[in-house]
Amino acid sequence: MSKIAAERMQANVAVGIVEVRSRRLRRVPSRVRFCALDGTVRVVIEADSEDDARYLCRDMAFEFIGLCD
Repeated sequence: MSKIAAERMQANVAVGIVEVRSRRLRRVPSRVRFCALDGTVRVVIEADSEDDARYLCRDMAFEFIGLCD
């Protein structure tokens, strides 16, 4: 089961990172950490908003918990 969770997290990292560069320097908003469950494994998600974290949890079949400390 832990191998499946690790594979899902690797897929999340590979899909979830996008870098955009522009000529002007813009401040990138900081991401917020959310917690979720994948079976018995706690997963930490970094997202721009709670809605984004919830959508990601739905797509990855994680159970959304809420903000992490």
